[in-house]
Amino acid sequence: MQTDIQPTMNDDAVMDFIANGYVILENVISEPFNQECNDLTGGGVNEFVQQDSFRRQVLLNPQVAGVARSLLGENFLVPISAHHHLFERTHTGQTWHSDGLSEYGYGVNHLQCYYYPQKVEIEDGPTMVLPGSHHRLIDREAIAHYGDILGQVSLTIPAGTVVLTHYGIWHKAGPKLNNKRRGMIKFSYFRNTRPRRDWNESDTEKTPPYRARGRHPYVTEVESYRNSRRRQLTWNWLCGIETPEDVSHGAKIFIRAKPLNEIKEQKT
Repeated sequence: MQTDIQPTMNDDAVMDFIANGYVILENVISEPFNQECNDLTGGGVNEFVQQDSFRRQVLLNPQVAGVARSLLGENFLVPISAHHHLFERTHTGQTWHSDGLSEYGYGVNHLQCYYYPQKVEIEDGPTMVLPGSHHRLIDREAIAHYGDILGQVSLTIPAGTVVLTHYGIWHKAGPKLNNKRRGMIKFSYFRNTRPRRDWNESDTEKTPPYRARGRHPYVTEVESYRNSRRRQLTWNWLCGIETPEDVSHGAKIFIRAKPLNEIKEQKT
């Protein structure tokens, strides 16, 4: 089993993640393995994600783990728990929320990931994310009444897609209009080392300044100035220019993961 994971992102890709809060990898999981997930029940699937097949196909998939390696550094923590969000009936959808112990700050310590074994179309109740919302720490009850937000993204994607998100991004399940099976396996990677710019550096050995990205449609002009500063600080943090002594984070109280260098193939 490959544990020598190489980073796959360059400077521009990391800057895009800082601005948007997510990376979409389409068709990265094989169709035979997608089919293996079709009989998976909803709820906790900890034993399933600890199997060699899931680790090899998903958790240590070079493209998926390559993003984790790029954003979380060497020897990142690999999940040993996951939850299968399974919808098989119509439903009205969820309200906007950010999960659990979302933090306000400039660090990137936690990637929450969504794996879709089935194709998801708009009628299937796709996950919806709001680009750039990870910069806004807010009581989840305060945003629950929001409806559609200009610039929201519906994750209508092919089977075998994995989406890696900043833990604090606002998201929800959209309304489901049919009785088709729509599953999503959610799991998280965590940082285990101090940040530094050791992804695929695409420009020069000298760390460049953050290159400005556009303003998201729902963001006011005044707020866009604040976002620009937040993005620059996050870039500096990831490059190791401005790094706190402690790389731990609030979510550590429920981390269920192992360092990459402790992952070993199971003997049968």
